[in-house]
Amino acid sequence: MEQRISAIEPQERRGNRRSIFVDGKFALGVDESVIADLGLHVGQAINADELQDIVHAELVAKAKDRALGLLDYRSRSKAEVERRLTKAGFSDIIVTEVVERIESLGLIDDAQFSQSWVKHRVLDKAMGKRRIMWELRQKGVPSEVADEAMSSIDDEAEYEAATQSAKRRWQKDSTSDLNAKRRKLIAYLQRQGFGWDTINRVVSSVTTDTEHE
Repeated sequence: MEQRISAIEPQERRGNRRSIFVDGKFALGVDESVIADLGLHVGQAINADELQDIVHAELVAKAKDRALGLLDYRSRSKAEVERRLTKAGFSDIIVTEVVERIESLGLIDDAQFSQSWVKHRVLDKAMGKRRIMWELRQKGVPSEVADEAMSSIDDEAEYEAATQSAKRRWQKDSTSDLNAKRRKLIAYLQRQGFGWDTINRVVSSVTTDTEHE
């Protein structure tokens, strides 16, 4: 028996939502964008498979809105978006489709994300290469993309960032035992992800400057 869409009505408390009725009975609620994208209209013949297509389109719209909301808050890696959508309960099929769509629009770009992340962590957070690489891996950035982004870190820029941060740390530390104070500074720079060569240069510079004051 042929079924038809008998009504498409706005939902009272959700202006962007529409209720679809089939043969006078409520079938499902969808976002208004789904109605437009699929060209749904009253009087349209519809079967069970086509209803499933509408359900799929609705899930895609929900997942897309969730993904865009995440990206509005801050830029994210592809893997981050995939993990968040999966955690929100969307199926692998929906997640893959949505992420591919957003990626095609240039809203997800692991290379660009990594470059921005590296610059921010070095200049604003005074972090070293080791910690930054660990963070990129945690965010699911592919190794080759992370390596390319890391290659943009200038050794002297890293050293300068570490030095400025270490000076602030040293000045704020009221520890009277200079050896203990030095050990604390070294531990801090280690946590920030700097290598031993950089740490030795920085600690030597900061403590020497202090002794000369």
